[in-house]
Amino acid sequence: MDSVQRVMTTIAHKEPDRVPTGEWGIDHDHVSRIIGHHTYWRNRKDSTIALWEGRRDEMVQSLKEDCAELVRTLDYDIITLELVPPKGYRHPDPPKKTGEGEWKDSKGRIYRYAASNDSIMCITPPAEKDLLEDADIQKAFELDIDDSQFELIDYISEKFGDEKVLLFRGVDIYGSLMSPFGGDQTHWLILPMTSPEEIKKMYAPAFGRNKKILEGCAKRGIKIAMQGHDFGMNTGCLMDPAIIRDLYFPFMKMVNDEIYDNGMIPFFHCCGRIWDVLDDFAEAGYKGFQSIQKSCGMDTARMKAEYGDMFTLWTGVQCETLVSGTKEDVENEVREYMKICMPGGGFIFGSTNSVQFGANTDNYLRALEIIRKEGVYSKSI
Repeated sequence: MDSVQRVMTTIAHKEPDRVPTGEWGIDHDHVSRIIGHHTYWRNRKDSTIALWEGRRDEMVQSLKEDCAELVRTLDYDIITLELVPPKGYRHPDPPKKTGEGEWKDSKGRIYRYAASNDSIMCITPPAEKDLLEDADIQKAFELDIDDSQFELIDYISEKFGDEKVLLFRGVDIYGSLMSPFGGDQTHWLILPMTSPEEIKKMYAPAFGRNKKILEGCAKRGIKIAMQGHDFGMNTGCLMDPAIIRDLYFPFMKMVNDEIYDNGMIPFFHCCGRIWDVLDDFAEAGYKGFQSIQKSCGMDTARMKAEYGDMFTLWTGVQCETLVSGTKEDVENEVREYMKICMPGGGFIFGSTNSVQFGANTDNYLRALEIIRKEGVYSKSI
């Protein structure tokens, strides 16, 4: 089987020749070590500075070439892709450095370096809104998609479109609804309780933007359209499941219907303990689920038993194991997940979240080595 056959067979809950592999995300420290040179691939800090300094083309060229090199080196079956800034992009107000790990723009907004994921974050949130004005909604309708934002997808599609499964991870079912309200994450968690009908006003413009993106993806050979938002925390859902069910899942279903209409398959990435809404994910039409977080009480064996016929499970080694486990821990965990997830197909191998900045690259490479050597089905279809 080639990669396309392998992935599509396992999504159909049949057993392929071997377990397909891919990652929702692999950060730049690992990519740089694997390909042997600096990269902008998931390099949040350097990419931010490059865009501030007007070096968009340099960054995008690195994304294209380094993605291709990484795929060739690790022989992924799934290639995870995103939009890039439009050609000619210039930051409207590039911040200036004011100290070690700190920057400020002309409006006084402060940006700080975050060592935990090697990023630069704005710590000055925009003004909060509880109610939307007509102008806010109209502005959202006017957001457009430039063909040059598909530059990475075009490049990878030309090189690998016939032999690998291309996955787009930029379908936005949360930020597109919430960003017009400004504020920070705390504000966004309060709004569903105080202003649900205001959030629903954003369905139409948010859907319109996603529709344009999905149509562009379909034309370029994308096979899986993936959304990501963490509705869970360590102890359960971030908000009342009834609120998530009323407010977000109807919009997710709208977007998923559009994904199907464009001949693609919807997947979802969600961290945290979300047992209370898993049935809702299935009813919304998702066919794949990624990020089964053991540390939050998400048990892979239970997922396989209760949802293995509904979702393709994208899992295989926990992030915590990649960060601090021994090679023996990695080997044992990969073999445990193979035993649980391989029967009947419906299993894609990868980390339970992403190969995060600061994790142990050798642990990850050992996990891939095990799955390639031992994740073979006795009878291929």
